Amino acid sequence: MAPLDFLTAPLRSLLGVAEQAESEVVEHSPVHETHELEQKLGEAVAAVHRSADSLDRHIAVLETLADSLTPLTESVTRLTDQLQPLLKIASPLGAAEREASRVEHLFGRRHHRDEPGAAGPDGPPGPPPPPAPPSD
Repeated sequence: MAPLDFLTAPLRSLLGVAEQAESEVVEHSPVHETHELEQKLGEAVAAVHRSADSLDRHIAVLETLADSLTPLTESVTRLTDQLQPLLKIASPLGAAEREASRVEHLFGRRHHRDEPGAAGPDGPPGPPPPPAPPSD
């Protein structure tokens, strides 16, 4: 052993303990926590900026929609005004069509049974057809 080892060994041990204590102090100190808080705050600020940008885009879309409502309302009003004369013309045509439908129903063709023995719309099937005569 070197003559000064008895003095330097405790100093080295003390320095090792001091370095370990320093790293623990830095890890648990308010400075370390402050750094983490600053990082989280920076992330929160970035999220708020993204949200504000998104809101700006939504507001722009809503403004465009609001600007288009007036011309759309005017177009619908003009269309309604143009449809009024057409409805006046079509009203007698509709009445005539209904009357023609009634007349057609009154004098319409009655449905008859297509096949003998088949059930018709009015009731049970009729008697079966007579057998065919034997051929010689």
